[in-house]
Amino acid sequence: MGDFLDRAGAAVGDDGRLPLGSMPGWDVFPFEREGLRARALTEYADPEPDRRKARDDCRTCSALEDAAQLLHTGDRLAVVRPAATSLPFVANVVTREHVLIDDLDDDGHVELGRLVARTYAAVQALDGVGNVHITKWENGSGHFSMNVMARPRGVLQLRGSNLPVWADMLPDIPQDEYDERARAVRAALS
Repeated sequence: MGDFLDRAGAAVGDDGRLPLGSMPGWDVFPFEREGLRARALTEYADPEPDRRKARDDCRTCSALEDAAQLLHTGDRLAVVRPAATSLPFVANVVTREHVLIDDLDDDGHVELGRLVARTYAAVQALDGVGNVHITKWENGSGHFSMNVMARPRGVLQLRGSNLPVWADMLPDIPQDEYDERARAVRAALS
C-alpha cells in the first residue's frame, strides 16, 4: 500500500495537492473548476479504524423501528427510506441486524441480489424517475446499507456518481409527495 501513497505523493503540485483530474470537466460535475482544489492527502492508516459503531448510535437501526421509514422486511434484509430527500425517491437495502456485508452468508447474498433488483424495479417504476443509481459506501455506521437513488427524469445534470452531491445541495421534495411514492414502493415490494 505504500506504493499507492508514494505514487500519489509524486503527483502533487507545488502546493502539496493533487491536480483536480478530469471530473470537473464533466457536464454533470456540480461545481465550477475555477477556485476548486483538492484536499491534501492524509496519513496512511494501518490498521484501518473499526467501521462498527454501536447500535444505539445507528440511524439505520432507528429507521428499522420506524413504520413510516420501513418499506419491506425479508429474512435477513429490509428496505428503509430516509425521513426526507431532495430526490424523487431514495431507498436503502439494509441488514435487519446491526452487521456489515462481510457478515452475510451465501443465503444473505442471494437475498441481497434479489432485494436490490426488486427495489431498483420498484423505484424505477415511479413517475418522474429518469434513472436509478445503486451505491454502497458503508464507511462508519457499522450497519450494511446499499443506497437506491432515483434521478429525476430529464434532469441530466444529476447523472452519474455526483448524484449524492447534488442531492445534498437541493431542497427536499414535499413530504406528502415522498410519502405517496413510499406507499407505491412498499406495495411493489410486498
